[in-house]
Amino acid sequence: MKEIPVKKYVRYLFGIAILVFILNKLFIRPWLLENDVPGIFLIVTYSIPNLIEATVVTLLLTGILLQIRQLFNRKFGSIKDRYIHISAVCLASIYVISQEIKLHNLGGNNVYDPYDIVASLLGLLATFGIIQLFGFTEKKNDANKKDFKE
Repeated sequence: MKEIPVKKYVRYLFGIAILVFILNKLFIRPWLLENDVPGIFLIVTYSIPNLIEATVVTLLLTGILLQIRQLFNRKFGSIKDRYIHISAVCLASIYVISQEIKLHNLGGNNVYDPYDIVASLLGLLATFGIIQLFGFTEKKNDANKKDFKE
């Protein structure tokens, strides 16, 4: 199976999201709980994992759906990238929101909080917007230009 040429920023976005999640969990949240800080900072700190989960799940599902399209090229090869992106966000939103309202507990221990739903929606919409604006994969012409420059 041929590797899908994912844009470099997507890899960075994925890595930075994981790094922010770890920093939030291990350092930022404990520090805020030990110190007297305004409530808005606590709300943001507790909601960051939901935003990151929405981002990471959307990126993963986009990659998986693009791989499926490539694998079953005869049936799905004509599906445009935009529809793949929309499908990934829809599937991610079903997973993330259904977890938040406790239809399942696949993502870990969850406490219902309306701010978490807002953070999840922001993550879904922001990730979709970024993917639409910058693309997810390198186009053939982009890859050829890159090879030509080197």
